[in-house]
Amino acid sequence: MEVIEDNNSKKCIVIQQGTNTTIAGFNNSDLPQCVIPSTYIYDKQEDKMIFGLYDMLDIATSLEDADRYEVFTILDKNGIPYNWEALEQQWNYLFNDVLRCSPEEYPLVITIPSMKKEIDGEVLEKYFSLVFERFKFPVFQIILEPLAITLSLGKSSGLVIDMGSSGCRVTPIIDGTVIKNAVLSSKYGGAFLDYQIIETLQKKLDEEATAVVKGSADDDNNNVNIGTSQIDLRKNTSIEAWLQSNTWIKEFKSTMLQVTDKPLQDVEKHHKEQTEMYIRQHEEIQRYNSTVKDSSNANAIEAAAAANKTAIESIYNNNPLNQKKNYLIKPSHKTISLEARECYKLAEYLFQPNLASETFPLEDGLGGIIGKSIKKAAATVSSIGTTVSTTDTMGGKGHNMGPSLVSLHKNNNTTGKKDSNNGRVSASFITQSTSSSLASTINALKPEQVYAKLLTNVIITGSSSLLEGMEQRILKELSIRFPQYKLTTFANQNIMDRKFQSWLGTVTMSNLPSWELGKWYSKEEYEIELEKGKKAQKQNEKENDAAANAADADNMDIDKEGEIQ
Repeated sequence: MEVIEDNNSKKCIVIQQGTNTTIAGFNNSDLPQCVIPSTYIYDKQEDKMIFGLYDMLDIATSLEDADRYEVFTILDKNGIPYNWEALEQQWNYLFNDVLRCSPEEYPLVITIPSMKKEIDGEVLEKYFSLVFERFKFPVFQIILEPLAITLSLGKSSGLVIDMGSSGCRVTPIIDGTVIKNAVLSSKYGGAFLDYQIIETLQKKLDEEATAVVKGSADDDNNNVNIGTSQIDLRKNTSIEAWLQSNTWIKEFKSTMLQVTDKPLQDVEKHHKEQTEMYIRQHEEIQRYNSTVKDSSNANAIEAAAAANKTAIESIYNNNPLNQKKNYLIKPSHKTISLEARECYKLAEYLFQPNLASETFPLEDGLGGIIGKSIKKAAATVSSIGTTVSTTDTMGGKGHNMGPSLVSLHKNNNTTGKKDSNNGRVSASFITQSTSSSLASTINALKPEQVYAKLLTNVIITGSSSLLEGMEQRILKELSIRFPQYKLTTFANQNIMDRKFQSWLGTVTMSNLPSWELGKWYSKEEYEIELEKGKKAQKQNEKENDAAANAADADNMDIDKEGEIQ
């Protein structure tokens, strides 16, 4: 197929679908035209799907019949669609109500997250069917989010740390190639924090209710059931849980949570030692003063003791971890107080999930998977080799941007015969959409070279990465594991740009004059491949029928011989 010429002048529709948010717009705009949840509300009474943040909020906030509505997702935890009917309806909403465009007139570019394994051929086939048959786009392309982000920053190598709603994903990229078997992810992301926030605040509310009721019981000398707050944050319906996650919990995370620059236990130990040191110094000063002052004055001694007690309490209260932070839970109009230690601990769960529950392994924390991903990438590249560009400037002469969806351990024969035998798109078409041949020159890199390439190009993205102190903590985790290497991070300080980084990276790539990040596929080519699949199916059916007839004939001959005997 012919690649679209003059791509920089061609207006494209770009859709980035995350597990939490779907972002869509045109590639000639600096900002997306649409940012909506990757979920929808299903109206059971009218049998329809409702999309769009504000339409969903209107229903969720003015909920009268709780049993009438329910929230459903479209993508699985890996960011791959599983609810194709809902995806089609969502795209209908995007094109008709938001972008107000005709799909037949524009190329389409969509992004998918990186994964350790190849995308299933059936998923790609459904994408092609949706794009070409249902919406009739002229051309179509799928690209990897981390690859688009890295290349749009002018880098051919990098370590992309994407901290999203469904979890954190680490993707190493060397010379334009995603090292797929080194892509690691954890389930501890924004949604995990939402759950832990609810549990922590509910526990605080129950404790306050216990204290209030216990005091009332003591006054009245009555036995009262205690321990449960009248405010229940653990919502039972999906629409109530969705509303919390998209309103006050989002605000709570941005205003209350903060990440320490090193493990929380180390910070607590440091402040404890500082407090003990200040108390010792104060006590020494008090002992010195008591030796020089008149100790015969009882009032003076009592006043000094009271002042000493107050000073020690002040030293304890001056511990930064003991500072109080107040937050108004808007749905219940209840103000709750948390120590800074508790706010730090919530964010610490991303790095040490075992603090939330002993069933969560420590090695699945963010620091652990970052270290393992880098080491696996180095081992893979040094043993197998990868394409090495002749220049570090993306798009420069001799630069090989590498395949858009490539696995260093791919098996091109896994889907071939099965697809053609079922009359679907032929295997070569799907294989080409998910991989490109590596350059003929393959040079092995030493592990030290891979470490240097990745650690000097650490790219931090995703909404959960906006927690205060996150960039410094990731640097600390890397410095502990790779102390001898220079570290450089790239984290967009603009909140909007950080949230839209995957979409903006794809837009940047689509506006390059010679974009060869992957192959564009046309509807005509899809139809040709589909026809090939149908012909192959008919041929296979004929061969199977012939084989079946031959087998029947052989069985008849055997039966006749048996009768004669």
